[in-house]
Order: sequence, then C-alpha cells, then structure tokens
Amino acid sequence: MEFKGLCLGCMSNKGNAMECPKCGYVDGTPQVLPYLEPGTLLKERYIVGKHLSANGEGVTYIGYDMTTNKKVTVREYLPKTLCSRVKDDDNIIIASGNKLVYQDYLQDFMEIGRALVKLSSLPSIVPVIDMFEANKTAYTVYEFVDGKPLDEIIKRARRFTWEEARPLFLPLISTVNSAHAIGLVHFGISPENIIMTRSGTLKLQGFGSPDAHLAETELTAEFYDGFSAIEQYSLEGKKGKWTDVYAMSAVIFYALTGKRPPDAVSRSYEPRLNMPTDVAQNIPTHVVTALAGGLQVNIETRTHSMEELKNQLNNPVPRKPEPKPVPVAPNYSERYVDEPDYNEPPTRIAAPAASAQMNRQVRDYGPDDSEPEISPYKYGIISGLVGFVVLGVIALIFINLVVLPMMKKNNAEDEDVTSSAYVSSEEDNASSEPKVLYRVPNLVNKKWSSVDGNEKYSNFYIRLIDEVYDENYEEGRIISQTVEAGSTVEQNTPIGVVVSKGSKMRTVPDIIGMSVSEASTELEKAGLALGDQAEEYSDSYAMGKIIRLNGIDVGQKIQAGSMINVVVSLGEEE
Repeated sequence: MEFKGLCLGCMSNKGNAMECPKCGYVDGTPQVLPYLEPGTLLKERYIVGKHLSANGEGVTYIGYDMTTNKKVTVREYLPKTLCSRVKDDDNIIIASGNKLVYQDYLQDFMEIGRALVKLSSLPSIVPVIDMFEANKTAYTVYEFVDGKPLDEIIKRARRFTWEEARPLFLPLISTVNSAHAIGLVHFGISPENIIMTRSGTLKLQGFGSPDAHLAETELTAEFYDGFSAIEQYSLEGKKGKWTDVYAMSAVIFYALTGKRPPDAVSRSYEPRLNMPTDVAQNIPTHVVTALAGGLQVNIETRTHSMEELKNQLNNPVPRKPEPKPVPVAPNYSERYVDEPDYNEPPTRIAAPAASAQMNRQVRDYGPDDSEPEISPYKYGIISGLVGFVVLGVIALIFINLVVLPMMKKNNAEDEDVTSSAYVSSEEDNASSEPKVLYRVPNLVNKKWSSVDGNEKYSNFYIRLIDEVYDENYEEGRIISQTVEAGSTVEQNTPIGVVVSKGSKMRTVPDIIGMSVSEASTELEKAGLALGDQAEEYSDSYAMGKIIRLNGIDVGQKIQAGSMINVVVSLGEEE
C-alpha cells in the first residue's frame, strides 16, 4: 500500500522524492523478515513504517496515526524464538510445540500494556494510545517522543552536573516508583531507553516482558552492559524493584561522569567504581553515597526501592545511622563508589571515676629515722603549692555547692543541649565508671532542616521516622518526638521525630513562561508534580517554555501530590 508524500522512514512529508531529504529513507526498501513490510496498515488507522528496534519480546516501528495525523511508535509482540512470518503474509506462524509458551508471553504483553495505560499520565513515561490484537499477535501504540536517546546526548555533548541532572532524574525516579507500586518492573533501564525530549525532560520507554532481559528463559535475553544488574545474568538471582534501582543508579553515574560502569559480572570480582578526582570534587558527597548504595552488586546490601534512592539523592546531609554491634564499614582513603558511608558515631570515652581522679600513688618507704633535710627555699615553694591546692579545693567546693545549683536552675528551661551533660554519681551507677547523660531537648515545632545534621544536637541520634500531613504545623516542622523532652539519656540515644508535610491542600504556583525543568522544580517545592505535557506552536513563548496549564488555574487550591498538566511551546510555526 502506498501513501503519497509520506516518508515511511520518519513519517515526514517528503513530497515526490524517492529518497527522503530528512532521514535518507528510500521508497521501496525491501521488507526484513519477520518484520512487517513498511506501509502495512493496522486497524485501518495506523501506517507502519520501518522498524526502529527489536529485542527478544518484539519489535518497535515508526508509525503514523491517520486519525490524528501524528507520528506514533508501534510495538508488535514478535518473539523470534517462538514464531516467524513469511513474505506477503502478515499473520504470525507459531513454531511447533511453542503455542502455550507463545500464548503465555502474549498475555504478559497485553497485561503490561494495560498497566502502562494506568501510568500514561505520569510525566516520565511514554503514554499509550491504543492496544489491539491482529495478525495472530498483539500491538501497543505509543505517542511519538520527539527527542534523542540519553546515550547519544552524553556521547555527543558532555557529562551533566548534579544541578542539571537533579531536575531531570528525580521525576523519572518518581515515575518508576509509581510503576513499581502496581507491580511493574522495567528490567531494561538504560541510556538507550531514556529519551530526552526537545522540551528538556526525560521519558522512559521499553517496558516489556521481564524475560526479555533475563538469562536462561524462552526469550532471547537483552542486556545493557554497565546497567543490567548481576541477578539478571542467572536464574538464581532474586529479581525485583531493586534491579531497576541498580540500573537507574548506573544511568545517573554515567550522566555525571561520562563513563559507563563496568558490567555487573566484572564488578562481582572488583566491585569498586573509581571516580576521577576532578569529577568527584564536583559531585555532592551525599549523591556519591546514594549512588554507592544503589550500585551495590550484592542485592542484600543494595538500596531496595526507588523511593529510598530518591530520598538519599535529596538529602544533602548524610544521616547518622543507629549504633549497630557490627564492624564499621571500610573507610577508603580514595573516593570510590563502593560501600555507603555509614558515618559510625565515635566511641564515647567516659571521664574517669571521681575516686580514681583523687587516687594517688603513695610510695611507702617504711619507718626512717633519718628524715631528709629541706632547705628554706624548697620549703617556701612547697608551702606555696600546698596553699594553691587548698584554694583550688575551696573553689571546687564553692562551684559544686553554689554555682552548679544556680546554673542547673537557670538552665532548667534552656533547650541548649550543649550545657545539659552531667556525670552520674555512685548512687546512679553501681559500676565504678559513671555514665555521661544528656538532657533531651524539646524538638516539637522546630524545623527539621534546622535539627538534621546540626552540631548542637550531636550528642543524640535524631532520625526522621515519618512525614504526615498536619493542618496545625507548617511543612517541615517537627510534630512529635519519641523520647520526652527533659528526660536524660546516654549519648547517641536514638530519638525519632515525625515531621509535618503541611496542609493537604496546596496552591498551584505560577509556572507560565518557565522551562519544563524549572516548572518541575517549582511544583516540587509546592508539594505538587509535573504531569502530562502537550505541545503546540506559539508566537508568544519560546520553544520549551510553558504556555498554560491544562484543566487548572494558577493560584487554585488542590490536594498535595497532584499532577499538573501543562502545554509546552514548540516555538513559532514554520
């Protein structure tokens, strides 16, 4: 079937030319079996062009939607190990003895497509337009994403700074986390499957059957060296959302350093990733630590969820861990992306007991009739020293009986924990070594940002245990603490705090005229998220700038976490 003027290589208008001036595709290019012939019409609506990519599960074609007059991509279920196609016949021929396996994978293909429909409103997933069965197989039609693979961007341009990478990857991580929440794991996250759009956002494509990215299955396995996790290379490895965490961490590492990590099999022998000094100096320490956790070869020590990875990448001050009776992690002198920096708290060295301080070694010489003679000069020095000691004792008595009680009274209401330590007496501690105790400050209504990592509270291990919406406390304020204020505890005692997420209702900020990355950051600050991004030409706004919001107004109150759909400018129409 022919379509006058339409290039079947890029779906642009080439006029009467045989060779497309835009992509170089030549009319009449022969079919490559078992792929569909260019120009095939599906569902009386979609024109299939040349194939773009293929893996063990199926093939992706460039396509054209005659209903909307827009480019699309068409994904065909076509596992070449289980089926084939002959020339001039679009129907699939299932290999002998493989019918049940073929049907099982077909159902997986359809179920994954239906799951992606539920996620199509998320900003970092390519939306599904249509799903249908034909030619004894199935098809999923996606919106066409105008952009370039991230791999090509990094190879041709340069590595990203963290300031540039952060607004790109955090929405992507959140989107994958949403996919995980409904049981959908990608298993093929790589720079080749992440597209940077013309508007400057990242979109993930390539969702499909897990077996297409796992060894020893009925499908031909596709691995991405440096990005596929160790468990994908064998049947024994336990697969799950942590597999995507490894791949996402590897992609971010690649974006920040410009270097692909070694493949996971090699890293099982040498797990450390040496980061160049000039690169490491420009990446925040907490980002290196977060990537170290995500890039652990061993799944037992790896960061296990996208939410955890995002929290670590967002946290500029590494949290103190709970004291554990385990060996301290190796402290490498060089900066490697290897083991997470546990920042073990220093071992407390208690002051010696009072009785030990006053103890003196007295040498007993026994009775001696001949007492040594002391000169008047030495006698004067000794007398002066004795007088000085006596004055010191009097001063200590005065401090203990008068000054300390007054200080204790004055500090009863003071929350400055630096003056709240004291040594317990023999009555408080039956052992010869006294305990150093600290008075717990009142943290309620303080800003978590002013408490977390503050040296003022270094005697306690204060950790965030939950975040909840609360109408009575503004966002970021501490609502409650697990250890009562005013009580006394030992150093590094864990104190959990609950922090307010603010009101459930948020005000939509004015993001008109911003770039997509700027708008995403602004919405995140407001407790909202960037949603679907439609595109249209505009004479008033430069390409990539937001023209207006879809279905909502600036200043409107909506529930926290809501997606804000926008219209992005394509620039002036040519």
